[in-house]
Amino acid sequence: MPSGSRSGALVGGLVSALRAAEPELEFRSRWLRPEALRDWSAELIGPLRDRSRYLLLTYPRLPGLTGGLAIAPPALARAAYLTLFAKAWLVRQRIAVFVDELPVERAAGRAFADGRAPEFEGVERWREIERSVFRSAHRLLVPSGLADPITERYGLNPTRLRTFRRFPYPARVEPAASPPIEFESGTMNFFYSGSVDSHVAPNFREILRSIRNAPATRLHVCGQGRDAVREWLNELDVHNARHHGQLGLAEHDWLARRCDVGLILDPSDNPYAHLRPTLKYSAYLANGLAVLSTDLRSVAANIRRDRVGQAMPIRELALELLRWAVRPSLWASAKERAASLAPEIRSAAELTGWIAEITGGG
Repeated sequence: MPSGSRSGALVGGLVSALRAAEPELEFRSRWLRPEALRDWSAELIGPLRDRSRYLLLTYPRLPGLTGGLAIAPPALARAAYLTLFAKAWLVRQRIAVFVDELPVERAAGRAFADGRAPEFEGVERWREIERSVFRSAHRLLVPSGLADPITERYGLNPTRLRTFRRFPYPARVEPAASPPIEFESGTMNFFYSGSVDSHVAPNFREILRSIRNAPATRLHVCGQGRDAVREWLNELDVHNARHHGQLGLAEHDWLARRCDVGLILDPSDNPYAHLRPTLKYSAYLANGLAVLSTDLRSVAANIRRDRVGQAMPIRELALELLRWAVRPSLWASAKERAASLAPEIRSAAELTGWIAEITGGG
């Protein structure tokens, strides 16, 4: 899995939970190195040589692949994974695949939102790799919204899946020293974590206009897209928002805990965005933030069930943000509720069944 990535954070959450359940378990990590783009053969050979009792892979960021792109020749990658699962059967090694997302469906969803034909090279070859990995794994750890597409496409028995509605999040880590973050607090502090790409940009600009009209509040942003955000702040004359750049996990959480409400701004015209929860949601709850989100089906269902905020179309969300800015009573109980759920998110409580399989030797 890629070190320092979203997938790294997701698996970090699982490892935190496993360590808490069974402190004597021995963990060995193989981080996908940047040079793997040139040395994919070593990345494929590594898992073949692994003799641990359990092997956890993250999908689609597997050795020899990255984010939906085949770095190794597809036929060789597929053969390597078939060999890996055959080896696992012979030595009684259990392989679990943690499914972060489905790259073909993700590309199709974005293309639909853009009103264009999907552009994804080698779809059928990629499907072959996907089929080999999913059908051979002992367990698949899958967001609940992706379970049906996976089982129906590849004819899998649903009992092999372990589903969850919220991504796990790593155990709390404090920065080694006070982070070099210029934090200026307002009467209320909004927080946005993640990339501000071309798909999120229209919604983000809508929120900036609302933030501008609530000058006593502050919006704190971290992730990719810093230069673009700074241009928009100047263009829209917004003085109560700051982009802090890309932060490590400890610094990210330090900043989040000083805020009140987390924002999820993914566009609702992307059908794929409705299928899976976003890591933002787990990050916000893990740090005790209430949530305001666009009307994404999976996220909205979580918000209603957890009672931690509101989900609505972007225009309504921008107006609701202004209401929350002047009436803390609208979000105070949601923030308290989120704080009460933080231990549940950080302990991967929804995957206790699978954790019991590992710690109990199942």
